[in-house]
Amino acid sequence: MRRALTLLAAVVLFAAPLGARLPAPPDPRALLRDIAQFTDAEWAAVERGEAVAKVLESDAREVAIAGAVRITGSRATLLQRYRDISLLKTSALVLDVNRFSPSPSAADLERAPFEDRSLDLRDCKPGDCAVRLSGADIARFHREVDWRAADWRTQSAAVWREVLAEHARAYRASGRRALPQYVNRAEPLSVAAELSLLVADYGFLATYAPELHRYLGDLTSPGPPGTEHQLYWSKEDFGVRPILRISHQIIVHGTADLPVSVVATNQVYADHYLDAALSVTLAIEAGRDFYMVTMNRARTRSLSGMLRRIVRSIVQTRSRDTMRRILVTTKTAIEQRPG
Repeated sequence: MRRALTLLAAVVLFAAPLGARLPAPPDPRALLRDIAQFTDAEWAAVERGEAVAKVLESDAREVAIAGAVRITGSRATLLQRYRDISLLKTSALVLDVNRFSPSPSAADLERAPFEDRSLDLRDCKPGDCAVRLSGADIARFHREVDWRAADWRTQSAAVWREVLAEHARAYRASGRRALPQYVNRAEPLSVAAELSLLVADYGFLATYAPELHRYLGDLTSPGPPGTEHQLYWSKEDFGVRPILRISHQIIVHGTADLPVSVVATNQVYADHYLDAALSVTLAIEAGRDFYMVTMNRARTRSLSGMLRRIVRSIVQTRSRDTMRRILVTTKTAIEQRPG
């Protein structure tokens, strides 16, 4: 029902005539009550300056976390922290991270770590593969790696770097249309279709950053005027098996009329677990303070079976605890910043 209302709101917004006044965005308390069912007690904790993060109700194929904290400081300082992706390594989840160059190449992934499970793809085939790959990628590993050679790991790693760089280049050029179709299982999976399901849950963005909300449906370069973009890879550990993935970060600045900055991060590729992922952080100005409101949603086929409920619970708990630590760390860093 909530997803249907979100889609309806987006349709009404996009159908509005040019120049029409957009509805005023909700205040932070109303927003958190709507998107994360924040209780009065949880809102009171946020108002006291405490960080609150919680697992949201979702279907078995989705992991959803939301959180908020009130920070005394500048929204611009928060955006500076997001621009410095090396700070991601202060999270317990992120093992390593590196930015892609404007024209992504294998050299950008020189230090990317690959697990043996990902390197040994000699038995990988469409419908049965240990990692998420397209049919063309699977064929490339069989064509370019000599699995009988003593250095097959080195060869496989080299192909991985080329494959991931190609995903990054294609995404830069074509956005959503370049998102892969995974054939590691009998039923192929479209990342673009999975992303559409996630975007539907971010309808609240339509009143804070309408151009960004529209852009997330297409993701074709260069994006809305004035936005900042960076593409990077990261190695992350959610407590099950490390994931290597490519992400696209988008920063939208607020205006005098609407003092809200937005950072959205879309997953372009992941070798394990996550079929699609989208996170959005709002920095909503409140005098000398601002509210940092974050929502992370991910889609996965890997954690939906009956025997995997415990694993899903571990991922949810670790993601919630990590979000809370990030909120606390960010608040501390900004409020202790000189000047």
